[in-house]
Amino acid sequence: MYLHNFFSIQPPYIKKQAEGLTWLASAYKAAQQGQAYSEEEYNKLLQRVACPESQIETRRFFIPDTQSTHWEDHSIYPITRSSRGATMERRHEFFHKTALESFQKIYENRPFPDDIIHVSCTGYISPSAAQMIAVNAPKNITVTHSYHMGCYGAFPALRMASGFLSGSEILGKKKSVDLVHTELCSLHLNPQDPSLEQMVIQSLFADGVIAYSMTREEPAKGFRLISLYEELVPNTSEAMEWMVADWSMKMTLSKDVPALIGKKIRDFTTKWLSSRDFDISDIIKNAVFAVHPGGPKIIDQVAQQLELKEEQVQGSRLLLKERGNMSSATLPHLWERILNDDTIPSGTLIVSYAFGPGLTLCGGLMEKL
Repeated sequence: MYLHNFFSIQPPYIKKQAEGLTWLASAYKAAQQGQAYSEEEYNKLLQRVACPESQIETRRFFIPDTQSTHWEDHSIYPITRSSRGATMERRHEFFHKTALESFQKIYENRPFPDDIIHVSCTGYISPSAAQMIAVNAPKNITVTHSYHMGCYGAFPALRMASGFLSGSEILGKKKSVDLVHTELCSLHLNPQDPSLEQMVIQSLFADGVIAYSMTREEPAKGFRLISLYEELVPNTSEAMEWMVADWSMKMTLSKDVPALIGKKIRDFTTKWLSSRDFDISDIIKNAVFAVHPGGPKIIDQVAQQLELKEEQVQGSRLLLKERGNMSSATLPHLWERILNDDTIPSGTLIVSYAFGPGLTLCGGLMEKL
């Protein structure tokens, strides 16, 4: 199976990290209605716990609210009227509108596939944007929703796409599957909760939309998909959670997640690659590692535990610095970057990792064509 035809959409609103932290401090202060800390004190806390601009320089958003502190004019964060922000219904309406506009842009000039897998953990509406595009296509398209997987969401979608293309009497012969990620993480801020954990989360995540194709036919430019592997780590189910709350989605994120990943990653990699008879030492020495940049400490742990050279994880650090964490859309953006990087030659093996609730560890091995 092959991955190719990557197409990403840049969210229109960009925010430097320092400016974003100032915006968050103002939001927290407005939501507390004169109680608790001052805006300056919130800003100092954010400066202490959030990634600095040396690690995350900018993040991008689809929500215009992120550009000003005129709360009374905001549609998602009208904090002076509702300290928690807009209702879940309003947030999902915005998600659906943005997702539909994104699908329309993606398929302006893109050929329609046999299947579309829609990946997201930040909005769910039926019929979905994927279905609304498919119903007007000039051919029959099957739509599958791969939702609520979090940052590792690309991997279940890859497994599905591979199965759809494997060819069976049940499914019929399929030639192409498109995987489309629409992640609007900025929809799920709760200004009423300025805990340190939420400060870390809300200063890390951003928005991202990307589409790419899986086919059985080899493209001129892309990746050959070689292997996928996934494990749940015992006794870690409380380390990371993503749940529906009253007015938004709520994430919990233990500060121990990077260490938990670091403790497991070598054993995970050895078990995965040795079971498929790969030369582990050669791969660790020479491959490019596409580590989902859930945060700088996660990249640090993977590099340290596998004894990687800095240039092997450089792409992960650069993407984190330029875009922040875009949940499931992040790793496909990293693949797009690697594909377009002429300094990475054809034939290079790409080892991908992503992590999410469970605690789930996912690995993928590809070859750049």
